[in-house]
Amino acid sequence: MTHAFAKDSHSCAVCVSWGGERRVSGDNTLVHVERYSVSGECRAAVSQDYHKATRSYHTCPVWSPLPMLKAHGARPQRQPITSMPTPAAAVKAAPVRPAPAAAVPQPAPVAPPVPAVDPLLCRSTPLDIEQIPPAARVLYSYWHRLKKQRAMPAAHEIDTAQLRDCVARLSLMAPDGDDFVYRSCGKAVQKRLTVRAVCRRVRDLHPDEAAERWLADLRACFTEGVVKSHLVRNDPLLPNNRYVEVLLPLADARGNTVFVLAYRHLPGG
Repeated sequence: MTHAFAKDSHSCAVCVSWGGERRVSGDNTLVHVERYSVSGECRAAVSQDYHKATRSYHTCPVWSPLPMLKAHGARPQRQPITSMPTPAAAVKAAPVRPAPAAAVPQPAPVAPPVPAVDPLLCRSTPLDIEQIPPAARVLYSYWHRLKKQRAMPAAHEIDTAQLRDCVARLSLMAPDGDDFVYRSCGKAVQKRLTVRAVCRRVRDLHPDEAAERWLADLRACFTEGVVKSHLVRNDPLLPNNRYVEVLLPLADARGNTVFVLAYRHLPGG
């Protein structure tokens, strides 16, 4: 027996990024699936369920309706239900009371100014390693397995043949004074840059604000020698959207940090 989901039900069956079998009704208000709990792959890159099988009734914060449903009134955000106005006949007249004597106004306490955060500022927010996309978790598990009892694995131990799902989004970064240089660059990252990245500095390839944000995260990973993961907003690499970044330090034969292996969850590749 088929099941129908409403156009604004916020379920995976209605989401533009869901890969399960479904059929849109003729009036573009319903989506029909074979059964209520049918499975399909999540294809939303910023969703925590990316590349996972989700049920048709499942939902998540990055839900977005199919274009034909959106054109017929599907709302990306849930709207609050407003209460019905009270009929005028049901409103009882309140007794009139004399106005109280005017009180001497007291000065209101002045709250300290709160610094405003520019919503368009390119910035990164620390992200728990458990919240990174599945492909990035595979990379982190591989890095963690290689390091064993050491602080980090050696750079020569990384075998990209074991990381085929990640290679397109990987960059190998080497320090160069107060900057970093691209030693290698995956094609998902390269196609979003205007020129070839290999052997070029970060400040030569990225706008000033994005470059300083990127360099600050790279320095923190390199100097501390620990894995860093962030949620990046307003970066020109992915305009008007956000992506996950994972930075992994790599060592030389003596155990000193020499590179940062950077994974940026950009679509493509």
